[in-house]
Parts: sequence; C-alpha cells; structure tokens
Amino acid sequence: MFCLTSSLEDYLEIIYILSEQGLKVGITDIAKALVVSKPSATKAIKILKNENLVSQEKYGKILLTKEGEKAAVAVYDKHKVISKFLNKVLGVSEKTAEIDACKIEHILSKETVNGIKNYLENVKM
Repeated sequence: MFCLTSSLEDYLEIIYILSEQGLKVGITDIAKALVVSKPSATKAIKILKNENLVSQEKYGKILLTKEGEKAAVAVYDKHKVISKFLNKVLGVSEKTAEIDACKIEHILSKETVNGIKNYLENVKM
C-alpha cells in the first residue's frame, strides 16, 4: 500500500487550492506556490501520476483524479481546522497559524483533528 509523504500531500493540496481558484495548474504554478524547483515538482507529479492521484497530458494541465481529490480535500480540511484552532482558540496570528498548520497537518491523526473540529463546533468564540 502506498503511503503519501508530507511533501506529496503538499503537492496534492496546492493543486487542489489552485484548481479551486479556477487556475489551470501546471508544473510552473506548483513549483512557484511551493517554492521548489521545476525538476522537483516534475518528480513529485510523476510519483502522483504513477499512484493515479493526478493526471496530466504531456506538458499539459495537471488534474486531480477522484482519489487524488479525496486525499487533497482531506489534507486541506485538516489544514483549515488546525489553522482555525491555532488562531481562534490559542490566539496565534493568522499568518503564523497558517504556517504552523501546514507543518502540523501531516502529523496529527484523524482522531485528533476530529477532536479539534468538534471542539471548535461546540465552543463559543
């Protein structure tokens, strides 16, 4: 069974975010957004293609497959929950909350994220 690394999760997440903004996502867009080299982005996309998480015509737009979108949305949702918790509950600045959420989203279990989500839904802010 294939296990996504935190780096590959970042690639899926950024493809999802850029796609949701209505952009046609290419290697250059991904490399720029993640502040990585084009060869690094190309290598990551090749891995994601081999795992059927993204599709791409030769030198064309990169699209998430159904499974890729499912994984990307899961990572993105984790990110949003963690960022909101850090900002609204702990009082961390929005900028720092975003940066920290990007790091934390890869290590927290689904159970912990669900606990945070339930907390946020039930607490008065």
